[in-house]
Amino acid sequence: MPSPRVLLPALAIAVISITACDTITSGVQGNPVGVGNLSARTKGTGFTTAPQIAFYRVTGATFVTTSGIRDTCVVAAYSDTTGTPQAPVNAPGVSAGPFLTIALGGRKDTLRQAAGSTDISYRSALSSGIPFTPGDSMIVTVAGNQDGFPVGVFRGKTAEAFVLNPVVVPPLGTPVSATWTAASDDQSGMFLTFRFASGTGTTFNRQISCSFVDDGTGSVPSVLANDWISSSKRDVIGQRIRTIYAQVPVPLSYFNLVSSYHWPTPTSP
Repeated sequence: MPSPRVLLPALAIAVISITACDTITSGVQGNPVGVGNLSARTKGTGFTTAPQIAFYRVTGATFVTTSGIRDTCVVAAYSDTTGTPQAPVNAPGVSAGPFLTIALGGRKDTLRQAAGSTDISYRSALSSGIPFTPGDSMIVTVAGNQDGFPVGVFRGKTAEAFVLNPVVVPPLGTPVSATWTAASDDQSGMFLTFRFASGTGTTFNRQISCSFVDDGTGSVPSVLANDWISSSKRDVIGQRIRTIYAQVPVPLSYFNLVSSYHWPTPTSP
């Protein structure tokens, strides 16, 4: 397929073994794609979210799904990510109509582009976000534009809340085990990042990034774990995701939304 040139919602850790590759060949102008993210944030005793969805025309794309996820860990450099979508390379933005609606559980809200802004994302106008319960159903309805992204209705489920249990640091040369609240089905994925400072450093600059089947247990192989075990600065952060990945046949278009729940969970404005 062509090199990926599509925005993907930035995940806090590396996405491993969860991409679906689609070759887009309908013409030199490319195909409309809609991509976005929806993350849970704590608000008092509840939660809010601030969905961001943007639309582009691309000739190649790699989309995020949880299909075929398996237990995998890799060691890599670490740097903080903001979770803000990055603009695709050389991909023009397109309209999806004057507004979108998103229904979370029994509540429906409108997402619009900010007037006069260069940000093409559709967002809620609510400063503190949309109240919801992680695990709620979600329905995104796109009004559509004849010269951009077509009319569409996309359904899925938001990522449920979970608790990541404290990770016990084992002796050198042994695996690192982690446990968390298991998912209710096999349609979600769990990602754990074991951050650490290399050598005598005091700033996180390395990570063991793991994808796990979301059954409540995971293990970092001993061959990868020693630097994390021996570091004087280390921790573990987690993220559960669920995704919508769908096609609209005429004109051929693609929609990909990632819902996530982070541990620890950020606080809503």
